[in-house]
Amino acid sequence: MPTFQTIGKRLPRVDALDKVTGAAQYAADVNLPGQLWGAFVRSPHSHARIKRIDTANAETLSGVKCVITGASLSKDVALSTDDTVHGMKVVQGLFATDEVVYQGEKIAVVVAEDWNTARDGAELVEVEYEVLPALFEVMEAIKPESPKARADAKTITLADGSVLNNLAGEAKGGHGEVEAGFAQADRVFEDWYTIPRVHQLYLEPHAVLAKVDPSGKVIVWTSTQSIFAIRSGIAASLGIPLSKINVIGTTIGGGFGAKFGMIIHPYAVLAAQRTGRPVKLVFSREEEFLDGRPAPGLVMWVKTGVKNDGTITARQAIGYWDTGCTPGASMWATSRIMGVYKIPNIKWEAFSVYTNKPGPAAYRAPGAPQASFASEAQLDKIARTLGLDPVELRLKNMCEDGDGRRPDEKLERVAFKETLKAVAERAGWWERNRKQEAAAGGSDQSRPLTTHHSPLTKRGWGVAIGEWQNGAGPGSAIISISEDGTAHVTYGMVDITGVDTAMAQIAAEAIGLPFADVQIIRTDTDTSPYATGSGGSVVTFSMGNAVKRAAEKVHARLFEIAAHHLECSVGEIEMRDRRLFKISNDDESITVAECAQQSLRTTGGPILETGTFANEPSHPVIAAQIFEVEVDPETGRYWVTKAVNSLDCGRAINPMAVEGQMEGGLVQGLAWGWMEQMEYGDRGNLNASLLDYRLPTTLDLPLISSVIIERESRNGPYGVKGVGEPPIAPGPAALYSALADAVGVEIHDLPITPEKVWRAMRAGA
Repeated sequence: MPTFQTIGKRLPRVDALDKVTGAAQYAADVNLPGQLWGAFVRSPHSHARIKRIDTANAETLSGVKCVITGASLSKDVALSTDDTVHGMKVVQGLFATDEVVYQGEKIAVVVAEDWNTARDGAELVEVEYEVLPALFEVMEAIKPESPKARADAKTITLADGSVLNNLAGEAKGGHGEVEAGFAQADRVFEDWYTIPRVHQLYLEPHAVLAKVDPSGKVIVWTSTQSIFAIRSGIAASLGIPLSKINVIGTTIGGGFGAKFGMIIHPYAVLAAQRTGRPVKLVFSREEEFLDGRPAPGLVMWVKTGVKNDGTITARQAIGYWDTGCTPGASMWATSRIMGVYKIPNIKWEAFSVYTNKPGPAAYRAPGAPQASFASEAQLDKIARTLGLDPVELRLKNMCEDGDGRRPDEKLERVAFKETLKAVAERAGWWERNRKQEAAAGGSDQSRPLTTHHSPLTKRGWGVAIGEWQNGAGPGSAIISISEDGTAHVTYGMVDITGVDTAMAQIAAEAIGLPFADVQIIRTDTDTSPYATGSGGSVVTFSMGNAVKRAAEKVHARLFEIAAHHLECSVGEIEMRDRRLFKISNDDESITVAECAQQSLRTTGGPILETGTFANEPSHPVIAAQIFEVEVDPETGRYWVTKAVNSLDCGRAINPMAVEGQMEGGLVQGLAWGWMEQMEYGDRGNLNASLLDYRLPTTLDLPLISSVIIERESRNGPYGVKGVGEPPIAPGPAALYSALADAVGVEIHDLPITPEKVWRAMRAGA
């Protein structure tokens, strides 16, 4: 292992003090003199025809400055074009004018002197509806006889003659010959799995403040994962040149993939243009549920052929994705049925199905938790049916360096098996039967049950893995050395997960400065070099490369200046303790600050260098998790008593930050499998509040143990791969497996609630 000065150190986040003291400024904290407030008029119906919109009463309310509807917009701004939803082009009206296709769809925005007046004005807008049939379940929506969820939904006829209704899109892929593969199998398993929609539930709701200066320049303060995506979105939706838009990213209170899109921004800009004053819009928590962009649901059929020794011969899947009212579901994620395994024959099909719900967006490894649940849960069933150890089954089929999951792939520097073995060893997987026997006999005192409300007699263990290809996207950075010898790193990346800290560590390492001498400067779209968005396990890989390249140029410049000053070659210089020495004589040296000062008087000028990155091959990254559960057989209530996870991150720039990402992803995946779901019925959304939308609290969760594996990538800075996405993917399947091990029943419908466990145990299903 190489020796580093800063890389690999457990350093506190550079923004920690601002956040814990309340000094950090979020979008809703930003206020401008003379600002107005906006409030939306929303449809109470999930599907309806608009017969009449009357804004007269709202417009005459004292304090109301304007009411904007679709009818009041010119044709060139009537459509919002957003290309950030899973790579699919989405064109949707800013306001509904003729038909609403989900509950909470925007009809108008009322702009007033204060928030209360804006809300009062919104209630005065009269809208007459003709209620239409609404669809909430994908398997109901695809029936030929079902009504259209939206007017442009497609109906297709498949090769077997069956008809599918309400389609937004379709995709397919695979390799080999699945029928031949199934013929080679000793056993074939077929199962259906249902995964609901869940909300990302970031603490900070969507918020934006927009103003238009006298020259027509639009300035926007907002909570976003990409200031450049918001700039592009506003330009596309409102027809404003990019050069006339400046987006300032405020401190962000979570996003998890949901804060890339144009949910709120064009409306604030329109209102500011219309009134000539700054306008603020902030979603309520109910609005987040009704009009946010949650993760799509999935109904998936999986068929797998295996030999009696556990060798997988073929796999096939069909996924029906709940795309809501826009074609944004992660159909391609259906291909994750191949996981990290050597499966010679694969075939998958996917359909994006319209329902009368809001359109989806990314949620931390978009599509992976859903597809991985179906894939990994069935592997667990196969192992138990064949009498094989679930870990050993996975190890038998996992790829190694030189293997390929597809004919066109040759993997290198992967640590799939090492990561799974590490979590098994940390959890005590191989000794679990002895521990369970001891617990059943009452001799295991390691996990007291005094906090539980009934005696627990069933205990089980479950394992699952999740995989993600760490992303790569364009990015650039500027690094300068000030006269005092400190470094300033400037880029346009939004810091959600501690990226500023990681970039400071990379810059410090590459330049040779102490971590404390590096300052991160994040500005806006006017003054920052371009950066991709914060998401997709992209940040440290892409921006880290840009920062490292700029820092290496700075390092070289310092050595050139020092060599000139010390009258020697660059090769005769070494750097330590903020000073550059002549190797042959420690008495001859120059400080970094003196180098910076000298550069001001040379032909080279001030020390300022740039680094850029576009897109270089990345690596698949695996996370593995093991849960232990205890179940009360009388009630079905259960507790997760152990959670262990491992992750191959390539290189942990800051192990403390990596562990935080691993633990956060594990909890989100566990919650998805345990209790989270967005529920819909005849009235639309049935749990649009934190009183009704269930989440685990700290009292529900066990202590989490994390194991970091470092198998360096070829192209990542210092060997970095990715961290943010993989940890959410295994959780639902690991929970399923643990419960199946504990009580002997399989539940394929998430979330796995105590009631479902109780019913399944009594049905023996």
